[in-house]
Amino acid sequence: MQHHVNAFAQVEPALRLPDLKQALYDDPIFLPTTVVGLHGDEHKEKRRVVQSLFTREFFRQYQNRVFPKALAETLAPAVAAGGGDMSKFAYRVLVNLVADAAGLDRDGSEAQTDHIQMIIGKLGKAPTIGQMLSGSRDAAVAEIAEALELFKTDYYLHSAARRRELIARKRADPSVELPRDMLTCMLQAYDGSVDDDQLVRDTAFFILAGAFTQANALQNTIWEILTWCRSHPEARAELLTNPELLQKFIWESLRLHPASPVARRKALCPMHLPDQTEVAEGDIVDINIATANRDPSVFGPDAEAFNPDRELPRRVQLYGMSFGAGMHACVGRILAAGMPVAIGATDGGETEYGTLYLVIHALLTEGIDFHPTQAPTIDESTTRKHFHSFPFIFRGKEIA
Repeated sequence: MQHHVNAFAQVEPALRLPDLKQALYDDPIFLPTTVVGLHGDEHKEKRRVVQSLFTREFFRQYQNRVFPKALAETLAPAVAAGGGDMSKFAYRVLVNLVADAAGLDRDGSEAQTDHIQMIIGKLGKAPTIGQMLSGSRDAAVAEIAEALELFKTDYYLHSAARRRELIARKRADPSVELPRDMLTCMLQAYDGSVDDDQLVRDTAFFILAGAFTQANALQNTIWEILTWCRSHPEARAELLTNPELLQKFIWESLRLHPASPVARRKALCPMHLPDQTEVAEGDIVDINIATANRDPSVFGPDAEAFNPDRELPRRVQLYGMSFGAGMHACVGRILAAGMPVAIGATDGGETEYGTLYLVIHALLTEGIDFHPTQAPTIDESTTRKHFHSFPFIFRGKEIA
């Protein structure tokens, strides 16, 4: 039997039920053995390793020192061309950051960025297999397998070999500095106890989760902001000078467009849901995050609309439940979406604005706008909102 949790008030307690196991990612070769698919003690241990990297110091280092360089390198060609396609730009700008954080040794060339982007595109079929509206599941699985093999031979093997050598040297000499990345953390925790193919899957998932979900969030947020600015042209200037307002726009878009619209779980034993619905062992529970994020009893009568000025009940975040809760809550939330910006805050310092904020602020500074003759098109092959194409132009630098 299948059950549905739709009310916002029921989502968080349902996600925290320990006897509901992840059941959304059912591809046979990739996600089930990574941190997003595991349960119980296995999940707890792997999440501990992942979280050992995601410290506030790490977030600040990558947001304020590493990512700006990658952003500048990706933005410059688009500015020179006068625009581009956001469905491609979004991936390019995030691939370099996520590849560095994952621990891929690379030359930083455009060709290599394109190659990693191609791999991510194929791996991106894994989390959407359950929401496919068209196409062949077998063909999607074959693409995932091909992408994992490319990732292993072209990036993982030499990157892991260098880190293994550094880890061995550090055992003899504690002064040796190790890279701050996910592959190093995984090797320190699991090398010798799991095979390389599992470490390949773990590292590839890190890149997929970081680039794929943020790229879609970036596209949706730009679409919402540009649409809003058409009817509120005065908002552009304020978005450049008011970090709190820009963060509200980003979080409101994340509410409307969660990376995972549905969290599917399977009951490991007979139990009750938070609303006292009886659930038998083996039953499926769909926790509808996208529906809950539009609950009018929480977000108001205009819950379906984009409205960054909405007033919320106490302790409800503007992004709703888009980052989940419980054992599978998103560990990269701060890196992507930042910490709440204080009223009156200004750019600079060590505030965690989030990578989405940095990209969007840079695009607005360059005067991003919809292409005047080429409208965005939506990928209709999945229930998740993805853009097939999103042409944009730059109208020239905005003066903040």
